[in-house]
Amino acid sequence: MNRRPPHSPYPTSNSGNDDGDNPTPDLSTFWGCLKRIRDGDGADGLLWPETTLPPGREQAMARVERAAVGMLTVAEMLHAAERCRLMATPDRHLDEGVVDGLFMACRGLAELVCREVRPE
Repeated sequence: MNRRPPHSPYPTSNSGNDDGDNPTPDLSTFWGCLKRIRDGDGADGLLWPETTLPPGREQAMARVERAAVGMLTVAEMLHAAERCRLMATPDRHLDEGVVDGLFMACRGLAELVCREVRPE
């Protein structure tokens, strides 16, 4: 069973990746990595492991996983900002706009997860 979705409509070029020493040309260039992400790589860089999902669902689940990892990262940053606010002097606190931006990023990622995780 072919697990790769159809090729992305975005042009990619491997012309800058013609060195013979590179064992994985699809993962060693910006365009190669971007194409793999568009094709359904999860947060770990691998394709979604379930093979019995409907077409497109593997990509959706990979997007959910990437968004969830992003949400976890933002939550950790917010946690660190709160600790700093409680323990450090005000000159070391994150700017209020930065904290608001982190909250908005977390909310946006959570909305994506909630939307994508629903069955089709």
